[in-house]
Amino acid sequence: MDLITSGFNRFNKFSISKYLNIKTAQSLKIIQYFIELMEVIFEKGRFIAEAHQMLRRRRFGVIVGEKIELHPAEVGYLLIKDLVKIRKNEDYLSFEDFLSEVSKDEDFLPFFFVYVDLRDRGKRVKPEGRFLYGDRIYLPISERKEISIPELYQIYEEKGEYILAVVDEESEITYYRVFEPELRGGAERVEMGVKGIFAGDRVVTESKELFERFFYGSEKDGFVALSILEALYLSERGILEVDEDLRKVAENIERDFEERYELYTDLKERGMVVKTGFKFGSDFRVYDEITDVSQLPHSKYLVSNIKSKLGLPEISRAVRLANSVRKKMVFSFKLNGNRKYLILDRVKV
Repeated sequence: MDLITSGFNRFNKFSISKYLNIKTAQSLKIIQYFIELMEVIFEKGRFIAEAHQMLRRRRFGVIVGEKIELHPAEVGYLLIKDLVKIRKNEDYLSFEDFLSEVSKDEDFLPFFFVYVDLRDRGKRVKPEGRFLYGDRIYLPISERKEISIPELYQIYEEKGEYILAVVDEESEITYYRVFEPELRGGAERVEMGVKGIFAGDRVVTESKELFERFFYGSEKDGFVALSILEALYLSERGILEVDEDLRKVAENIERDFEERYELYTDLKERGMVVKTGFKFGSDFRVYDEITDVSQLPHSKYLVSNIKSKLGLPEISRAVRLANSVRKKMVFSFKLNGNRKYLILDRVKV
């Protein structure tokens, strides 16, 4: 079988017209020219092709002298689209041969699947290191990989907002927008003084205004029950008077007291309205502000304090739950002694 005949078997008219931007091939000579230029040489772990106009126009590869060096993901994409053939020494590689050459890197397939998905969506992304660069920055990763929230934040600090592309065990891809939220609320500060009574694991007060105006605690038949964190916060600011050492009590009954109270305090100092997130599986649910408790809006965020690495399935569950109740999932953590916040929000690309 000669080159021209084999070329027609691998390159259908649609592919040729699409990638050369011509509706009809003018002559057999043009088709043969196209086919010959789309050979990729695999040598010493590198994929090298002639600097064909189509490759340059569609942002494939990197110019090296008079040639173009292609990333393995680019080569795989062009191969499955029947746009290249790969030659190694005197032999041409099948797609299976190609995979055996490149998949020694365990991260290749997740990276490749994301690259193909984005290219198929019309996004002309370019591989560079761990990332894909295009309309946004994408970080492909397998769901089996463990990555810490501080690591994701450090990438954000270096790259700015980016998209985490998680490839699950069935090779489906979920995209998450990763960014730092601007947590600044307009909650009114309490200026009055109130008295309370410690009872068991919380504080009770008759000041209904504390609930109705400032949304502290929960109103129960004429009195307001404050959580131990709310009560301690108000007490340490001279607002709540109670005959009990609330910090000592909190240390005994509150899980991860120091970190949760530090997080609670930081959110309050940012002007946020902070309530328990127990029913949503988080530490807190957070509002920008509350103007009328009788017409309570949905809280904007769920916030969880993170102390150790989370598996991507755990992150996925938290984000999906938050999104299902129209909230954004905020992960909070300490980095170099400073309190930081990071949102992972599921998006369509």
